[in-house]
Amino acid sequence: MNGVAHGGSDILMNSSTPHRQLNLQACMQAVAIRVTLRKTITVCSIYLPPFMAFNSNEFDDLLSQLPSPILTIGDFNSHSTLWGGTKLDRRGKMVEDILTKHNLCVLNNTSPTYIHPATGSSSAIDLSICSLDIFLDIQWKTLEDLCGRDHYPISISYGSTETSSAIPSWKLRKADWPSFSPDAREQLGCSNLGISLDEFSEKIIATANNNIPKSKFCV
Repeated sequence: MNGVAHGGSDILMNSSTPHRQLNLQACMQAVAIRVTLRKTITVCSIYLPPFMAFNSNEFDDLLSQLPSPILTIGDFNSHSTLWGGTKLDRRGKMVEDILTKHNLCVLNNTSPTYIHPATGSSSAIDLSICSLDIFLDIQWKTLEDLCGRDHYPISISYGSTETSSAIPSWKLRKADWPSFSPDAREQLGCSNLGISLDEFSEKIIATANNNIPKSKFCV
């Protein structure tokens, strides 16, 4: 408008990361891809203009086209205390209802995502939404540097390298099963029927440690 770029939605993806674009049939400004990271997920970018009528049925239709699990991000121009707003407006209530209907989670930690260029007031209008089954695998935060814009950049990490490196995985294919069986019988035989659950766990883990190698990192 008047030579100033505004609106629209896009996703930029490194060509080395396996992905494919989804052909969405929707009236909303949205694009989506299926991308393979730790698992294959659907990433959808949405823009809802502030003065455009919001149709929850159109949003429902869009979500029905996104294979689960999904990560939906974008400028929703909606207000709710659920994601850091000071009020609940009509659009925010509609978004809340859709989240409940589709069993989706808000990743926002209530940090402001937008600074009004004229008044300097802040609000949280950029939402990051995901399926329940990947909610715990995602880390969300805003970055302090506005980079000359009025929206804070948002960093979303999928999976935790610290967690994965701290928990080794069992190499079951390299287990010494012929030795594991007699070890387990000795540790957990009839003479141990009265042991506690904690003692049982300790003995079975000790038996596994003696007979099953571990990888350095869980993958």
